[in-house]
Amino acid sequence: MSFKIFVFCSILVLVCSFPVNKQCHDLKSCFNTNKSPSPKQLCEACYVAMPIARDIIKKNETKSIKEIATFICTYLKIEELKICADAIDLFTAPVLNIINTTTLNDIELCSVGLGCGPVTNPILNWNITLPNIPKPPVFPPILPSHDAPKLRILHLSDIHIDFEYQPGALADCGQPLCCRNSSTSKFNSDPIENDQFAGYWGDYRNCDVPKWTVENMFEHIAKNEEFDFIYWTGDLPPHNVWKQTREDQLNALDVLTNLFQKYFADKKVFPALGNHEATPVNLYPPPFVKQDNISWLYSQLAVDWVKTGLPESLVQNITKGAFYSLQLYPGLRLISLNMNYCPNENFYLYINSSDPLGQLAWLVDILQNSEKIGEKVHIIGHIPPQSCLESFSKNYYRIVNRYESTIVGQFFGHTHSEKFRLFYDLEDIKRPVNVLYISGSVTTYSNLNPGYRLFTIDGSYKNSSFQVLDHETHFLNLTEANLTLKPIWRKEYSAKEAFNLISLYPQDWNELLNNLSKNLNSPELEKLYRYYSKSSDNQGSCDFGCRKSFICDFRQSRSDNFIPC
Repeated sequence: MSFKIFVFCSILVLVCSFPVNKQCHDLKSCFNTNKSPSPKQLCEACYVAMPIARDIIKKNETKSIKEIATFICTYLKIEELKICADAIDLFTAPVLNIINTTTLNDIELCSVGLGCGPVTNPILNWNITLPNIPKPPVFPPILPSHDAPKLRILHLSDIHIDFEYQPGALADCGQPLCCRNSSTSKFNSDPIENDQFAGYWGDYRNCDVPKWTVENMFEHIAKNEEFDFIYWTGDLPPHNVWKQTREDQLNALDVLTNLFQKYFADKKVFPALGNHEATPVNLYPPPFVKQDNISWLYSQLAVDWVKTGLPESLVQNITKGAFYSLQLYPGLRLISLNMNYCPNENFYLYINSSDPLGQLAWLVDILQNSEKIGEKVHIIGHIPPQSCLESFSKNYYRIVNRYESTIVGQFFGHTHSEKFRLFYDLEDIKRPVNVLYISGSVTTYSNLNPGYRLFTIDGSYKNSSFQVLDHETHFLNLTEANLTLKPIWRKEYSAKEAFNLISLYPQDWNELLNNLSKNLNSPELEKLYRYYSKSSDNQGSCDFGCRKSFICDFRQSRSDNFIPC
């Protein structure tokens, strides 16, 4: 076998098993180096390498692939040797098992993994069945009276607490996660400047937040904010995804559970699961995977989620699939989804992605019953549906369309940046039908200030809409905090005040986007872009093309981005 074929094989394994490079927003971007192949070259390499790799797997000669993958990782200067080796050790077994098990052919597997082209295989193309019950008439929402009762929700997401954060450690390092004692320059010959070191309260570079910053935020919220309950939408551990153990992941869960109990003992916490809670990251095996399971995580989730407010009656739901539903108030139901069975990065879905665990069918049953009895519904989750495989994303969009009058709030995280996404009528794509809120992260990773969000919703009374009436974001300016060593959490903005909105219904947000599209230099667009990073001092500029794309993204809630801009 030629060296070139071996190189292609190693690139294939590396792409599938190494989602840790700091620039890896998708699989192809892991190779953004001077020597990296183009997307077309990478796809062509995959087409050649895949049958060879499968043959090697069947012959149980995977050691050769691991050795060459490690060589290529270091040769392309993707990461240093130890990180390459650790990542490949962690990911190789499940990835090779998936390649060996999936019924996708070589071209299909390369296409779904690398985005080389569309895939028509039925394991990736499926639909759920909606009830044969006519959709009720849609009536325009009516604002509640000024003196109607209100409820306040604290939303926390993407904490990514780092127990190894070290002030003074290298922040501008050559590793995927910095600000740790183990952080080193990518090339030892590089001179180290004073501004490359980590601040005490956090850092804008590729660093997560230290425990003391998280605890300071919790203490501030407990002393200064009034709210009724908490939505907590996942991603607890740090971004050292190349070397994480199950014990590491469970420790992050336990520590944060204890902090919630310490500072919010009188509040109920309603959680959703993030993609970083698993190890290897993103790999949540559905029940049909016999070589691995996720029960080690779900069983502990059941214990800790009950500690922070979920009823014991939900333990079976949590241990089965980490999704659940319960009534929060008369007339308001919460649905917490486990979105880890939807993204491209969960390679187990290459075996079968068809509504894993029957979660979307379950969602439809809950929504249909809520519609029948007149309940309104909030949905929480971690990964927004735009980041899901196409079939999951399209089906979720269909569900939101069908139950637009029942779903009155969607609260997600994952992106670390603040934004919202609109859903449009599938029969009239100019009519907005729902809005999904993505709250910003607690972590600073990357170029962000830490923050939290408070939602004001219509309160608990007869015929309440339970709609979102306003939201406000609070943040910590890292530059100031590290200079003065005095953390000051400030209100950044209120949505209604900042954008002069009467209400926060879908049509209000749609009108705002329409106006911004007509004036790309408007002060409102400047605000929206600044709030995207929670007023980070390290936010990059956004030119004309960037602004057009930025606004367009708020209209997309499906992974195929089918709404024209």
